[in-house]
Amino acid sequence: MSFCRKDDRMKLPYGANEDNFKKCKKIVSEFTNDDKNLDEATLEIMNIAYSTGGDYSDEILLEYVKAYFEMDGTN
Repeated sequence: MSFCRKDDRMKLPYGANEDNFKKCKKIVSEFTNDDKNLDEATLEIMNIAYSTGGDYSDEILLEYVKAYFEMDGTN
């Protein structure tokens, strides 16, 4: 995903930055082969983490990623 043009930028959850997104995306990529929807799944997981009061630490993100793919049934 390009972060160059304002129109193309994803809206990350409050307090998240591009480094958090990259870290989460790396974790998500370990659970799926669907590169087409990787950014979408990553952003959705980050929004879930934010909305439930979690942070973007590796441990928290890993637990949300696991739960996301168990719930989705795609792992």
